[in-house]
Formats: sequence, structure tokens, C-alpha cells
Amino acid sequence: MEVNLISRRVAEELGLLREKFGPDIAADAKNKMWANSTDEVNALGVSYRKLSTVKTKSRNLTRDAKEKFTYQRKERNKTGGGPTPKPISMTEENIINAMKDTSSFKGIDGGMETSV
Repeated sequence: MEVNLISRRVAEELGLLREKFGPDIAADAKNKMWANSTDEVNALGVSYRKLSTVKTKSRNLTRDAKEKFTYQRKERNKTGGGPTPKPISMTEENIINAMKDTSSFKGIDGGMETSV
């Protein structure tokens, strides 16, 4: 329940979370959003979570969703057999749908992959 709530809040507030600080976006707006999200998570009654824990969980969910999104895309481009990739969870799908058009998920237009 907590994970679904956090992923939903990230998807709903994506514009606010991804914006740079400036005259339109203040740190207070982001902090208020995180405080409200933490209150909602704690209202579920599963366990008490600190604000930093909710932020970390959100970051980890986004990272995991990005890894699965990249893996799924890579597997679709392959030819031939092999096992099918594990299905994406509802939580990861929510995050992917919200962030699939961002540069952190799809890369920079006209950019080039390089290896080290």
C-alpha cells in the first residue's frame, strides 16, 4: 500500500518534483509536497515513516522502474528465443508511464550512447 501511494504521488507531482528552483518553484512547495506525502503514508497505519525515508523510497522506486524499463526495451530489440522478461509491477508501470518521456528515461534527443 505504501509503495503504491508513493508511486502515485510521484506521478501526480512529477512536474513539481522535476522543476528547477526559481521564481515559480520554491523549496517550500517541494518540501510541503513531501510532508503531505509522508503524512499520507503514515495515515495508512502500516508503520511510521520519516520524510527522509519516503524520499529515499521514492528515489529507489524510480531507479528500479527505470532499470526495468531499460531492460524491457533492450529485450524487445533482441531476436530469437530465451525466457520472457519478468512482468512490470503496477507500481513500476505507474512510474514508467509518468516518466517515460523524460530525458532520464529515454535519453537526450540526438544524443549518443558511449561506453567507458
